[in-house]
Amino acid sequence: MKRKIIILVVILCTIYQGAKAQYSDHRNRKVDSLEVVLASPNPPKGEPLLRAYLDLMWGYVNINGTKAEEYAQKALAMSYELDGLNARADALRMIGMLAYGRGDYERSLDYYNRALAVTDSMAAGHRYKESDVDDNYSVLYGSLGNLYNIQDQNLLAIEYYQKALPIFEKYGWLESQSILYHNVGELYITMGNREEAEHNYLLAIECGRKSGDSLMVALPQRGLAKIYLDKGDYDKALQTGMESYAYYQPNQKDEPGDYTELLSILTQIHLMSGHKDLSKAEAYAEEAYHLLLNDEDMMGSFKSNVLSAMYLVAMEKGQWQRAYDLARESVEADPNDTQDDISDYENLARICLQLGRKEEAGQYINKVHDLMTEYANTQYQSALSQMQVIYETEKKQQEIEDLQRERTWMRWLTWLSVIALALAVALLIAMAFWLRLKRRHAEALAKIEGETEERVRIARDLHDRMGALLTGIKVNLSLFARNTADQSACANAQKLTDEAVHEMRDIVHHLMPESLRRFGLRTAIEGFCQSIPMVHFTFEGEDLRFERRKEEAVYYITHELVNNAVKNAGASRVNVGLRLTADDVRVEVTDNGKGINPHDSGFGMESITARVKALGGRLQLNSKPDEGTAFEVDIPLISG
Repeated sequence: MKRKIIILVVILCTIYQGAKAQYSDHRNRKVDSLEVVLASPNPPKGEPLLRAYLDLMWGYVNINGTKAEEYAQKALAMSYELDGLNARADALRMIGMLAYGRGDYERSLDYYNRALAVTDSMAAGHRYKESDVDDNYSVLYGSLGNLYNIQDQNLLAIEYYQKALPIFEKYGWLESQSILYHNVGELYITMGNREEAEHNYLLAIECGRKSGDSLMVALPQRGLAKIYLDKGDYDKALQTGMESYAYYQPNQKDEPGDYTELLSILTQIHLMSGHKDLSKAEAYAEEAYHLLLNDEDMMGSFKSNVLSAMYLVAMEKGQWQRAYDLARESVEADPNDTQDDISDYENLARICLQLGRKEEAGQYINKVHDLMTEYANTQYQSALSQMQVIYETEKKQQEIEDLQRERTWMRWLTWLSVIALALAVALLIAMAFWLRLKRRHAEALAKIEGETEERVRIARDLHDRMGALLTGIKVNLSLFARNTADQSACANAQKLTDEAVHEMRDIVHHLMPESLRRFGLRTAIEGFCQSIPMVHFTFEGEDLRFERRKEEAVYYITHELVNNAVKNAGASRVNVGLRLTADDVRVEVTDNGKGINPHDSGFGMESITARVKALGGRLQLNSKPDEGTAFEVDIPLISG
């Protein structure tokens, strides 16, 4: 099984690079002529030199990895000089790809993540076309998916493949979608989740047919044939198997490994009840065996599958000693015991019973039990480990401890059977997503609570410390005024002190209005609006009180929106509407300002959006340049 995924990783990587090539074709670089230009008396400088480094980097990637990295490092260094984010991301990804090719996965991960961070900067800076940013994301998500795929970290691989999918769909890259769906299907197969694997294979076939790529129809059909065979749906297994065979048989020289594996599957199908045809099964098995003998490259990857097909035919023919020899050779063909070896050991036990070797049959039965237990524990541990990587930066310590307790409980559960393990892993995946949503909600609420507490602390400090200090200054000024001839200066200083006290009290009031605590949201917002001449307030509904945290959050959201309109949007008129019912609270803030960019951090949109989300609410924004802005915030007061 792992061999199939490794081959698909290579295919998928090619597709991602092909997507990149839609903007810049790196496949036909003339590295010699470029190096001559660099060595000339007047070599290029600035942007042309950076472009030459990138061209040489891609030109050497399939010729000389050392040279490719040398030019990637030069391009990387120069990208900092010229502030070229796209070139920097390109160079970082190249270094990551080269490390991946050498098997240095830790270094590859580091450079891919650095390239992702640069792409995030590209997306935030608005200097680059959306297509360029999407292009970078797609190839990096695909590269990270390949990286985790090759390391058997299936959940992480699926996570990144699925991040790339919306980009493929956005630009209509059907071939890339087909490869992605097939790869994800293969990963689900290794996880024992046939339902998700079947779903993804069918999507791969659909995209393959739309793109006209016959190979990308035959590949998932082969996988479906194996799924239907394992499920006992032999009609579908034969149908999809033969549809796949219609492509592979005339193209077997191009795809010898895949064709050989398909022959092994067809052998098994023709040994099943209702479709038993021993002569066809034997013919498929013999053809696969001869292909194997004529291609040494397939010996390591496909030998076990082909020998399994051969001994199944021998068992059906009652040739028990031949079946025994072939089954033993099949097991020995792969030095590492895998999930596929379980069926080999089961069949060896059956064969030994037929040969009268009861003690040896018992040994193989024990081997099956040990392998199932080992596989279950390995898969379970791997799934948990990957989920922790996905969410480790977001999980609270208590949630981690809960997960550890679940791990202990689930470890015992895996001893029941491999089927129970598949259900348990599926449950854990769903639980992890639920915990992530719960955690994000809790973190957002905690942030709101923290901000409120900080406002209270600042208000208290201003009132207690600054208030006392200003009062002391005023008293001392009064004493000073009695002993000085310059009464006007003292009077002016006292006036300024009074204004400072008044201003401080306004600040304290807006940080934590007493009216909000005592009288509720309507009174607090109305009082705030009345303090600003250009702001007009309207109210409808019932003057109700509700949860303190929500009251405070709605007040601060309104406060922030009005401040944005006055200070940032340059509005001369702001309308604030508050509607309050037993079910929900709605705030509408409209202005006649210059309009805003919702991604402009100067307007505090991230903070406002986070508050609304944390309360389970909805935020709508409509803004046009020089035509003003309209915000609508709805917060539910009854939990859904």
